[in-house]
Amino acid sequence: MAKPVPFSRRQVLLGVLIGILSSLAFLTSFTVYLGEVRALINRIRGKGQLNSTSTRAAPKEVAGFYPYWNLSTVAELDLTNLSTVYYFAVHLKRDGSFNDNDPGISGLNSDNGKLLKEKVLQNGARWGVTIVNLSANSITRNINNPARQQSIVDNTIKLMKQEGFTALNIDFEYVGRPDHTRKKSFTTLIQNLTDSVHREIPGSTVSFDAFADSAKKPRIFDMESLGQILDHVIVMGYDFHPLASKIAGPVAPLTGKERYGYDVTTSVGDYLSKVPAPKLLLGVPFYGYDWPTERDEKGSVVISSSQGPKVSSYGRSVETAEKNNCSINFDDESKSVWFSYFDKQHHTWRQVWFENQKSLGLKFDLVNQTNLGGIAIFALGYDGKDAKSLWDEVKLKLKTP
Repeated sequence: MAKPVPFSRRQVLLGVLIGILSSLAFLTSFTVYLGEVRALINRIRGKGQLNSTSTRAAPKEVAGFYPYWNLSTVAELDLTNLSTVYYFAVHLKRDGSFNDNDPGISGLNSDNGKLLKEKVLQNGARWGVTIVNLSANSITRNINNPARQQSIVDNTIKLMKQEGFTALNIDFEYVGRPDHTRKKSFTTLIQNLTDSVHREIPGSTVSFDAFADSAKKPRIFDMESLGQILDHVIVMGYDFHPLASKIAGPVAPLTGKERYGYDVTTSVGDYLSKVPAPKLLLGVPFYGYDWPTERDEKGSVVISSSQGPKVSSYGRSVETAEKNNCSINFDDESKSVWFSYFDKQHHTWRQVWFENQKSLGLKFDLVNQTNLGGIAIFALGYDGKDAKSLWDEVKLKLKTP
């Protein structure tokens, strides 16, 4: 056995001092975050939207989106922790009908699509569908025409009855110019669609996917009215740094609005001023982004590369870090995780930002502390085979024993 190396008194004192300073740095960062959450809670209580009873009194909604492009992994899917699974997605055309050639439709009718439905129902979860329209022009045409509005309602009811869906999720991502007439027309469509689904499919639920900043920048979304009409409003608490970002950064920063301009905590606070807390679901990402960057330092500039930016699922992110012997860093500023690695094949640095057990757990804490209705995960199938730690955190923080 090797002989222990003796340390001088000065070395011992220096080590103790470094330990104390490191602890103080962590406590300072954590205290700042707690201060932000307490301020948010006090702000909401002042408006009468948050009572002081236990935040774990009622079970939380744990919804998840299962995209058609992940259907190849459906056999290994574990749905035991989910209360609603939305099949993602079927796309609307300009005339208010669904595109029969859409890969979402063909996926739904495939063997794996049928297996997904079977597994959802076997696990006692609600079987839902997302209808999508991502074109501002198409959305405008559909909502401004009463006949097309009715076509959307009729075709949606027909699809839900045909496939046995009992939950509808609406993903109309309008990014055009705000307009009072369009806002009113959009609210009318949501009212008619929600009323019709509730009437035609007893016990059904209707939700809407809203941008993280839509309570602050409403565009055509009257969030107060939508909050009264819908069963749930899903706040898409991700893509703060999108795939096309010029800077590598957190996809879902819990804090850090001073640096990033906006964050999840601020978004939740804005929504709580317009939508009742139990109707709000926080959308959380089970994915991140992998960008080619100029340097290996945090927040580096994204550069052009033959291997451009790409989506990096939780499973792929962890695998990439292990393959390149990278330490995963926890960013105190955003409460997210990241790492950099050198891509030898393309001779460039790359930087990955994603969410893990620790960062997601802090978001779940926010859900509990503000009495939100639950979470919505994007996307199932991105978690990978080694995501037990993520689901353990879901069970620990959101599932009532």
